[in-house]
Amino acid sequence: MTYKEVEVNISKKAITILFMFIVFFFLNSIPVITWGRTGSQEEVTVTAIEVPVRVVLKGEAVRDLTQEDFQLYENGVIQKITAFEAVSRKIALPQDASSGARKAKTEKRLFILIYNIFDYNQKVGESIDYFFENIFRPQDQVVIVSEDRVLNIERGKTLPAMIQSLKDSLKKYKVISTASTLKAYKDLKIEADRLLASLRGRATARGGVQWDQSIMRFYDNYRRIWLDYKRRFISPNLELYQRLIKKLKYIEGEKWTLCFQQREMFPRLRNESPLERSIRELLDTLTEPRDRAKAQNIQSRQMQLQRELDIAGDFPAEALKNIFMEGNITFHQILLKSPRTLFSKDFELKAVSQDYEDCFRQISFSTGGSSNFSNNVSEALQKAAEAEDYYYMLVYNPKDKQGDKKREIEVKVNKSGADITYLKKMSKFEAPPIAITGFKAGGKNIQFTIKNYKRAKLKGKTTGIAEIKITIFDKDSNKVFDEGRTLEMVKKETKISLNFGQLNSGQHFIVIQVVDKITNAVDVFSGNIVL
Repeated sequence: MTYKEVEVNISKKAITILFMFIVFFFLNSIPVITWGRTGSQEEVTVTAIEVPVRVVLKGEAVRDLTQEDFQLYENGVIQKITAFEAVSRKIALPQDASSGARKAKTEKRLFILIYNIFDYNQKVGESIDYFFENIFRPQDQVVIVSEDRVLNIERGKTLPAMIQSLKDSLKKYKVISTASTLKAYKDLKIEADRLLASLRGRATARGGVQWDQSIMRFYDNYRRIWLDYKRRFISPNLELYQRLIKKLKYIEGEKWTLCFQQREMFPRLRNESPLERSIRELLDTLTEPRDRAKAQNIQSRQMQLQRELDIAGDFPAEALKNIFMEGNITFHQILLKSPRTLFSKDFELKAVSQDYEDCFRQISFSTGGSSNFSNNVSEALQKAAEAEDYYYMLVYNPKDKQGDKKREIEVKVNKSGADITYLKKMSKFEAPPIAITGFKAGGKNIQFTIKNYKRAKLKGKTTGIAEIKITIFDKDSNKVFDEGRTLEMVKKETKISLNFGQLNSGQHFIVIQVVDKITNAVDVFSGNIVL
């Protein structure tokens, strides 16, 4: 396989927006009221800044406020509110809207569907069906995110074909992503069985591994497996969401997130399991000072593991909330149960933390969204679609027009006892980061375009440098290609063509990662393809 690099300039008007492709195609559109741009990216000026403000009293939106009820400050200096609007929006159309009115409603809408799920099951499939049958409209754009990766689904000939493509892609990706975690579960069970056999044999391991070292090793491996699971399935990749929202926030129209949150499960030691009972009985029988010191070390390991299993303390709820608020994206959470079970005498699958779900509820509340828990996915989605997001849009014209300035925002409202939420720190303007666009596959070939990379003077010429890594899995989730290259990017946009004649024809899953080596910005494309 060889990389064929072709450099072309593409007109902005020539870019075609493909349904269900990640909407990085929009990045070259001129921002609306939030930011004004003149000239090159180095000559950025701010013309007006929008500040969405949500005011809630006793759980209900406050609706009777006027412009005179608000005071807005930037960096401690009061600002004149130059435009004011009360906004009421919901995903669903009014129930009394006629069929003609429904067809005529053509406002642009962007949906981010986040699947924070451990495994693909029937309920997940039902959520996809309901969304496209009851919520989606032909002019909508959709972005799919799963396990901190954007899944890109090519446009099919019919809506059912696209729905099936999304299901297949999500199902395939979850098989790949959970394989190593399931292997870790098996490794943990083997370690537990080995430790239990040692303890039952009263193995103080004369001439071998000491009993305390065996127990400590077990808890260290347990902690290692948990931290890897937490990193992959629970802790959100803030950099990915920052990049994504930065690219989407300039798109006109309503923006919504539907986050399907499967209650995260992880194997815990069963109370009164053979292993837990054996460890406890051994520690209770120790009387010698040296043995008691070893027992205290083991108990310290147990407490450390318990503390780390409580994830709410270090979950970045505030940072994630601010990311969605920056894009004025209403965040709806749909909680699902996981049907997965674990057949083990020592372990049981348990929800990792109730507080974890509360973190997402905080994001929903702050962005005007809702949080619904129901195994009836259709019912939960219907509630989310009917939920109203009511907020006030305050607009001001800053005296300092420089777009590279950070702005501390403070809003005061004349409503005693009300809770107000708004973005307190406005990010400085940044040029769109590197992006993969225009992906096509077929006939053992793929093509895509890389754009928005930084170019600088290097060895007397203006060029960009990008590192590209491509990984391909076959229909059985086996890795059949994994290669990376670093390329110079002489022109503003670079088209990449690759041939995979050595691979078998048929369905594959591809992951393309591109890194701008000058700015360290990253973009990732992934999805099902046919070679």
